[in-house]
Amino acid sequence: MDNKALFFVLLILGIIIYLALNSDKKEKKEKSSDITEMYVSKPILTDREYKFYKRLKPTAEKYGLQIFTKVRLADLVEPKPKEENPMWIQCFNKIKSKHIDFVLADEDTNIIVLIELDDRSHQRPDRIERDIFVNAVLENTGYKLLRTYGSIDEIEKYLK
Repeated sequence: MDNKALFFVLLILGIIIYLALNSDKKEKKEKSSDITEMYVSKPILTDREYKFYKRLKPTAEKYGLQIFTKVRLADLVEPKPKEENPMWIQCFNKIKSKHIDFVLADEDTNIIVLIELDDRSHQRPDRIERDIFVNAVLENTGYKLLRTYGSIDEIEKYLK
């Protein structure tokens, strides 16, 4: 075979290999490019939270209050402005992924009380640290937080 023919054979072979490799990459990219299809829905409340919600609802209705569930801490408090707070991003990062289980608010959405439904996980050292932080932030910002293992009694007592 002469050099020109060999060159064209290698060129065609190179093109075929290139196309095969790139079509494989394109296929993989097409399969993984729609990240929005990588999710499934789930209930907003766990079974335990839902059972507590059902018990809390009559008490809230009795006092004309609305129940909001799983409210982000960052929707309730925010770091002081960056001009006053050189640790703004650290402060925000500590609240952005935390939530409060239940919030009772009046008809104008003024918050009356925050409720955390605790369980055994709150006895772990990392959760104790988290709870101390959340308690302090909420106290420093004027919110009332009630913690319960499922009893409505303390909430009823506070609302009276």
